[in-house]
Amino acid sequence: MARRWKAVLMRVGYTRVSTDKQTVFQSEQALKHSGCDQIYSDIATSALAKNRPGLGAARSSLKRGDTFVVLSIDRAFRSTIEGLVFLDELHKRGIEFQSIWQNIDTATPEGRKWFTYAVADAEYERAVIARRTKLAMQAAKSRGIKFGRKPVINAESLERISFHLTQNKSVAEIATLLGIGRSTLYRHLKNC
Repeated sequence: MARRWKAVLMRVGYTRVSTDKQTVFQSEQALKHSGCDQIYSDIATSALAKNRPGLGAARSSLKRGDTFVVLSIDRAFRSTIEGLVFLDELHKRGIEFQSIWQNIDTATPEGRKWFTYAVADAEYERAVIARRTKLAMQAAKSRGIKFGRKPVINAESLERISFHLTQNKSVAEIATLLGIGRSTLYRHLKNC
């Protein structure tokens, strides 16, 4: 008599952090504690990024009967529609979804309903945060606060550039002496 092997059902976890200054250690520990067999991560990846290799690898590893687990819905989806399409694809493949913090399990009709609300709330919250950030930056700019990198060429650098130009040094030599890129120096000279 042939022996049948029962497929091993997996709990596949996914987590994401937005910057390289954040760590996924705590998230991964929480996913392990929830019983995840495999955990995939994306580091320094925006929720709006189209290319999320960890999420892609997690999706590829899922098989019928598995459960896809996240700590929070906002860690996995960029928009309401993306979340709903993702969940529909999982269900068509016989895969369930769980969000630990929102206590959502889509194996039930109630879980699917709360998933819909939670993914919409995550998109709304992201939009509100973006609006607040934009308004705060506009207010700071109106007070004279500058954002971005500090200029590489300052007043002291200008004097040194002028001196070296009078000494008939090449742009490449001046850039090396000042420790700046040639393209930066060319761009500055073009704008002068």
